[in-house]
Amino acid sequence: MDIRAETDKLCIIGAGPSGLAAAKTFKQRGIPFDCLEREGDIGGLWNAHTETGVVYDSTFLVSSRRHTGFEDFPFPDDYPIYPSHAQVLTYLKAYAKAFGIDERIEFNAEVVEAKRTDGGWRVHVKGESHPRFYKGLVMANGHHHIPRIPKIPGTFSGEIMHSRDYRNVQQLAGKRVVVAGGGNSACDIVVDATSVAKSVHQSLRRGYHFVPKFILGRPTDGIVHFFENFPMPYWLRNRLYTRWMRLMAGRPEKFGLPKPDYWILDSHPTMNTILPQLVAHGRIDIKPDIAEFDGNLVRFADGSEVEADLVVFATGYEISLPFLDNDLVFDADGKPILYLNVFHPEYDDFFAVGLIQANGSIWRLADDQSTLIASYLIARSKHDPKAEWFAEKKRRGIAHRSYVQSERHTLETNYFAYRRLAKKLIRRFGALAKQSLSGAPLKSDVVESEPFIAAIEAAETPCVNGAKAEIAKTPSAAKKKSAAGASSSVSAK
Repeated sequence: MDIRAETDKLCIIGAGPSGLAAAKTFKQRGIPFDCLEREGDIGGLWNAHTETGVVYDSTFLVSSRRHTGFEDFPFPDDYPIYPSHAQVLTYLKAYAKAFGIDERIEFNAEVVEAKRTDGGWRVHVKGESHPRFYKGLVMANGHHHIPRIPKIPGTFSGEIMHSRDYRNVQQLAGKRVVVAGGGNSACDIVVDATSVAKSVHQSLRRGYHFVPKFILGRPTDGIVHFFENFPMPYWLRNRLYTRWMRLMAGRPEKFGLPKPDYWILDSHPTMNTILPQLVAHGRIDIKPDIAEFDGNLVRFADGSEVEADLVVFATGYEISLPFLDNDLVFDADGKPILYLNVFHPEYDDFFAVGLIQANGSIWRLADDQSTLIASYLIARSKHDPKAEWFAEKKRRGIAHRSYVQSERHTLETNYFAYRRLAKKLIRRFGALAKQSLSGAPLKSDVVESEPFIAAIEAAETPCVNGAKAEIAKTPSAAKKKSAAGASSSVSAK
């Protein structure tokens, strides 16, 4: 293969939600690209059938479908308010199909090295004898790959597992379980354990604000989105939200949980309605940090100890990019140096999509990020003055908001503040934000997801005799028209 054959293309690494958003946007904007996916299917961490997937039986969205799905491809109305991981995967497959990017993804194409060189990027794909050469690199491969397991003194005679390897309650049944962590996965596993385990202990190193999924009969994120329409200083919003949550959900210490010593927006939220109630019922024993192991004993920072058969560390992931020089992305303290966690301050051919955590839909942020990348690339190709304006902004960077000191918050940002800034920057690009590389205007149709989801479900549902069911037809002419409009808009070159 001629390593210069792909000079005009950009390389998108990953076909999870962020990679799909980038691929859709580039296809719409006429920006040539390859999308390389290491697995044999799309979905990233939402695909339980791949090594990349980290979901388990009880994984559901922690934000409601209305405020999570891509804005140009809403979740169908007949989906539950908080869809399951299986429904999310079906939705993502339908999204890829609707925008014609499923045929643009190269599966089983694992990038083992990406190195910046003169005029572009040299990308080594596993199993290929020669590297590929690309004009630019878009990193959309996620950051849930390398489990972070703290080093605990002593030796534990039982089983140690990271939450990445948790799949179902059978792994907990009949065991004395200790779960370390207070994030969403930790709390899901703890709640699961209460139904099958012999005993359940949760180790928390600090107090957490536990946010219920519903307040006053409405999804909590919907209420928050409503109040975000009213401008106010961040410090005031932080205090109002904290006091409002105490009023609506109760103080954590009233349930027997540690008292948080920070305001609610100073940490990534833990969405769990059930856990505080189970603590109050004595079903979960709350402990401080694990101090040491001694055989089957787990000893905690307060001197107490419990016998355990299984310790689950739900302690997050190391932020590491094994195929790339990490100095391109992080400073000496491990903080990202990228403007908006997307744009390199110096290089104009390297971008990240989805390298972020937030208290809202990462998918929508990835869509905004992809729009900004495409607009900047088009502005540069046209030598538009807005290219230099944006280049200066990314060189100057942006101040990062402070959060509770924790590795968990390395990539954390406030969803609403980030989106407001991203939308403002997109508007500043003007007509360029709505043009393809050729200069043709874009269509901005919202595509109905129902017919595409029906097709995916039908294709994956076996008949009685084991054969695959025939793909369902689009149910109405109106939906055919909507789908056709989407197809024409994303095919613009």
